[in-house]
Amino acid sequence: MYPPANPVSPELAQKIEDLNAGLVTLKELAGAMSRSAVGAVTEGEAGTLIAFRDGTEVTVACDAGATEAPLIGIADDEGAYYWTLAAEKDTPWLKDAAGAKLPVSGPVPVTGRDDDGFWTVTTDAAVTPWRIVDAAGEPIEASEEVRVALFRSVSAAEGRVTVALAGGGELSVAKIDNLSAAGTANCYVVSVPGTYAFSAKVRGNGAGEAASAGFDPAIEITDGMKADWVWTDREGLVSDVTLDKKSGEIVFTVGEGRGNTLVALVREGAIVWSWHIWVTDAPQTMAYENGAVFMDRNLGAVGTTVGGTDAYGMYYQWGRKDPFYWGVKTETSANAFLEAKDNTTVNPAYPELTWTIDKTAATVETAAANPLTFYNAKVGTGYDWLAKPNAKLWGETKTLNDPCPPGYRIPGIDAWENLSSGRQYIDGVSIWDGANYGMTYTYNGQTTWYPAQGYRSYSTGAIVGLRSTTGGSGAYWSTDTSTTGKSYYLFFRSKLSSSGSINPEGDKERSWGYSVRCCKE
Repeated sequence: MYPPANPVSPELAQKIEDLNAGLVTLKELAGAMSRSAVGAVTEGEAGTLIAFRDGTEVTVACDAGATEAPLIGIADDEGAYYWTLAAEKDTPWLKDAAGAKLPVSGPVPVTGRDDDGFWTVTTDAAVTPWRIVDAAGEPIEASEEVRVALFRSVSAAEGRVTVALAGGGELSVAKIDNLSAAGTANCYVVSVPGTYAFSAKVRGNGAGEAASAGFDPAIEITDGMKADWVWTDREGLVSDVTLDKKSGEIVFTVGEGRGNTLVALVREGAIVWSWHIWVTDAPQTMAYENGAVFMDRNLGAVGTTVGGTDAYGMYYQWGRKDPFYWGVKTETSANAFLEAKDNTTVNPAYPELTWTIDKTAATVETAAANPLTFYNAKVGTGYDWLAKPNAKLWGETKTLNDPCPPGYRIPGIDAWENLSSGRQYIDGVSIWDGANYGMTYTYNGQTTWYPAQGYRSYSTGAIVGLRSTTGGSGAYWSTDTSTTGKSYYLFFRSKLSSSGSINPEGDKERSWGYSVRCCKE
């Protein structure tokens, strides 16, 4: 056998191999995008790995300088992709022997070079390759100079992944970020618009003694279940809440703005479990003198403005996972939860749900099923929201009922040990800001803000302790418990000449509604 008149150079042979590999990748990518949304995009040595939610993974090798149309491309025609002889849509479709357009879902074209040095293509091993011709009908010489890159870039923005093709055109598909990939929790932070998902098969982080929490950490997804939103402080912030029964995930879309929404897994109109979606700028952290690392904002706050109500977060009864809406006005027992009713929207599909106080003690199951109800009753010699007081619902090790997002937990009371001395502020360290109603803490060149946003009264559910002519006060739960039915908290108020301006060692009934400042696990 005689060698070809124009032997293929190693460089051209590599280009032919790269082009054919790229066409296989292009088919895999187009097929995956037609079936599934993207779950993650990561950079690797071989290129950009696009991981789809159906388990498909496609690695795309990009060339940022690829601006010329490759020999073989794809184009959309009435919602389906077909192979073309270039990436531009006005170029000829690649057709089979019968003259029909070749769908990308079918065989992958194979390029090559004939003995005369021209590019060839075939779509079937049984068919003789034919020459690729230009617009004038002339065969195209297979030169080392030809650009064979098919992909220019992969980008992820505004809830979509877009693959830019060489020479123009693009492929685009929705991206669904898995919020529970780093661990499950009762709260998830979202900072940019997009579509998100988290596992609904686990209560909280699934940790702790199931018996002490009163729950089996696992949730079995069954027929009759659905996902829905319960309340929001910004209408339209979270939408399209659905349950993906196959994956056991709750999927939802977040729009523009900042705020809070509670979403739930529901069975026959009853809440099985609920999760707090906290839409805020990505929280920053600060290391305190004793090594504790805290968030820069209260749980549920949409900002950190000194003196601003955007720094106010949600209120929590000790040991409960669900947030109670904050407010900017003091309430009386007669108008308790007026702030919540005026500034949130409760899903009208659940008319039995309303912000209210129930002066009876509950079980953990009842409380979880009624996240808008503030419970309180006489239990033993004190008061509690829980009929049988339980000191294990929050702990030094993050528990199933902890309300903080993945990677964070409720702090122990010792985390604030460097903020006070003799129940007074420390000059240059902890400072009461009477003009802005709150406290600053400074260490190692960093300063953080604690608003004195008051609290909800255990006996009425009403907001008290807000800013006033005498200042105001702040109260922040810790995980530590004291006597039966009581837990420790950080308390501060306007600077007084007498003792008691700041106290990280006070204890109160667990049915009070206090703020939460999460720290790193």
